[in-house]
Amino acid sequence: MTKIMNRVLQDIQILSSNEKNDLMKILIASMDENHDNDSDKFWADIAKNRFEEIESKKVQTLNWNQIKQQVLS
Repeated sequence: MTKIMNRVLQDIQILSSNEKNDLMKILIASMDENHDNDSDKFWADIAKNRFEEIESKKVQTLNWNQIKQQVLS
């Protein structure tokens, strides 16, 4: 790691939870500036395909209670 990154990691340790939360939002927002237009099409295609699979009954969906039961068992 670089010296700057090591310093940032040390400084993060002394931040409050609220400050860490704010920092996280700032970091995520800064990543959005480098938006990849191809990723929008990629995710839209995945969503469309998934929707078609559900509509055609190729896949079976689960409700929240079924998911909780699987996770907790």
